[in-house]
Amino acid sequence: MGQIKNYFNVIKEIVTGEEYLSDKDKFTLLLHFCALTHLIDAALFLGFNDIMMLLYNLGAFLLYESCISLAKNKKFKYISIITVLEVLVFVTITTILYGNLLYFNLYSFLIIPTVFYVTATSKDYRHPYVFALVISLVTVAVLIFSITYPGSAGSLTRITEHPILAIFTKITNVLLTTNLLATISFLFAMEMRNSYQALENRNNQLVKLSKRDPLTKLPNRRSMAEQLNIAMHKLKREKKKFCVILGDIDDFKKVNDTYGHDCGDKVLVMVANTISSQLRDGDYVCRWGGEEILIIVNGNMDAAKAFGERVLDKIKNQKVEYEGNIFNLTMTFGIAEANESLRIEDFITQADNRLYYGKSHGKCQVVSEIPVSKISN
Repeated sequence: MGQIKNYFNVIKEIVTGEEYLSDKDKFTLLLHFCALTHLIDAALFLGFNDIMMLLYNLGAFLLYESCISLAKNKKFKYISIITVLEVLVFVTITTILYGNLLYFNLYSFLIIPTVFYVTATSKDYRHPYVFALVISLVTVAVLIFSITYPGSAGSLTRITEHPILAIFTKITNVLLTTNLLATISFLFAMEMRNSYQALENRNNQLVKLSKRDPLTKLPNRRSMAEQLNIAMHKLKREKKKFCVILGDIDDFKKVNDTYGHDCGDKVLVMVANTISSQLRDGDYVCRWGGEEILIIVNGNMDAAKAFGERVLDKIKNQKVEYEGNIFNLTMTFGIAEANESLRIEDFITQADNRLYYGKSHGKCQVVSEIPVSKISN
């Protein structure tokens, strides 16, 4: 009972897209289906007292089950050739013995869609469409033969002696053929869905990567531009105030020159993590360029100053350890409050000017305003 439950759980996961079928799984499933079909056919031929076809189908059952080892070893091309040849031989033999009266030739209809499906979705074929085309031409020839060949007198006698079994055989062959075709269609639909899902996931991943700084994992300048536009829109429509803070690591060049660029990278990551840990809902941070960090803070100038002072205090009190060296960091921040009458570039320039003032007047500070005397000078 537990095994059956697990089986249905796997089917559910495949249908919902939580689980993908590998090539090995697909070929194993098809081999089991073919083996089961021949086991059913063996029972039918037993009813017709046809010992030769009974033995043939039992042999085919064992053949397909033994081919599962080929699936485990990913010998998918060999499986395809064996399966196609077996089906064509089976259709030819049953046509010679019974004509097309019992619908065994329906199995040949399955070859073409199945071959195109497995060759197109498996990487085991160097020229998949050439292989599928050749198999299709051979299949069409066998199918034409099975439709036009009338069958022997002996086969007609055997069928008329078992009228109910003949009807049951026709129904069984129709059901087996349609079920296998439905299985192929299901696998193909899952393949298409999974391919689309994989492509969509890949595209989403690329979009995220295009908006993310690979070193610090912070959003990049492109992503920040989108957030600034959103914040500006809210300011104009909802009067929702915000400020921008432009921060720069003090003496960062000296860190690189003294300890190396690997240490500089470690410093950037540490600063990024520290700032990110202080963000509130609605705040946003990005790596603006080099060692510069740009932050959107929801609220007025007082809220932005408090945020800047809090971050600066955190950074000052952290120690950087690198290859036995221990040192402290500081940062300088320039703040500007967004204004509806200004462009985004204008108040970023204001923040940059205040940052520059702070860098040239002692560093390690948060500058929200340049003294009037300094501006006039």
